Amino acid sequence: MRRAWLLILSAICSLAAQAHHSFGAFYEMTEGVELSGEITSVFWRNPHIRFTMDVANADGSVSSWDMEAGSVNTLERFGIGQDIIRVGSNISVWGPASRHGLDSMFVVSIVPDGGDEVVLNPNLASRLPPPSGDPLPEELALDAEVVAAAEAEARGIFRVWVPESRPNTGSGEHVWPLTPTGQAARDAWDPLADDPALQCIPPGVPVAMDNPYPIDFTDNGDTTVMRLEEWDGVRTFHMSPDARPGDLEYPRMGFSVGRWDGNTLTVTTTNVDYPFFDDVGTPQSPDAVIVERFTLSENDTRLDWEATITDPVNFTEPATLRGNWRWSPGEQIKRYECELEG
Repeated sequence: MRRAWLLILSAICSLAAQAHHSFGAFYEMTEGVELSGEITSVFWRNPHIRFTMDVANADGSVSSWDMEAGSVNTLERFGIGQDIIRVGSNISVWGPASRHGLDSMFVVSIVPDGGDEVVLNPNLASRLPPPSGDPLPEELALDAEVVAAAEAEARGIFRVWVPESRPNTGSGEHVWPLTPTGQAARDAWDPLADDPALQCIPPGVPVAMDNPYPIDFTDNGDTTVMRLEEWDGVRTFHMSPDARPGDLEYPRMGFSVGRWDGNTLTVTTTNVDYPFFDDVGTPQSPDAVIVERFTLSENDTRLDWEATITDPVNFTEPATLRGNWRWSPGEQIKRYECELEG
């Protein structure tokens, strides 16, 4: 399979490998598998596009494979449309296969009919044995007028930010200080049955902040509204110190009160109705208190984030998450619109 790297790399795409669920729980990440066959169905929606492919076996029989790839938003940002994966076309695919013995794969790259290879997920490609001699990626070009308008409108935190590094709550690299109750709930987690993302159920905070898509902030006077492209998320920060939840039920994003400390926006969130701290089953109780600090760089081009989560039911001590975003003039928030296959 020729490996001509045609997809433009960016922070958004390269960070997308851990979106929605932990890939290591589903796929064997130590090697890639190459398959060829005919596409029999296509589901082109978020959170991940999916398609089925008939693959001929060595004994002459045919197996139907379930293929998963990145989100529609990520692919469309780089000019990859549905025409590259068409019912009836014969393609080759490469990526990690199921670690549960299923005929399924996360597609890292494809070679369409008569074409060159298109890399759909550079981050995963870099984690598998990569090809050699590939040309360096190019930079993404944004419309000059859109960039100029964004530069003119930007004010402090009130602009579009793209992730530069993520907390990766579900990466499996963290050992959280769990109580016996918290550890028991974590041990009972079944990624194939319990992951809300598989049912298009949006996450709550803090795990909603661990995503590979743009965010932005809008100043509404008494409130600051934060939009997250992933899951079409919206958070409202009440900027009055006297703000109280009142009759508010426990929403998945909780009730947030914000204040400015110099160039840092400090947000305290309570009343969170979301049962998970991360995307690998670490539990979170309604008693959790989340304190976030969004700190602007001196030139307003970088936004650092630190969150401290206190949850006496599940954690023996506070847990801390960190990440940052960079300003990308001209980048825009896209609709996400998750949908399950019929």
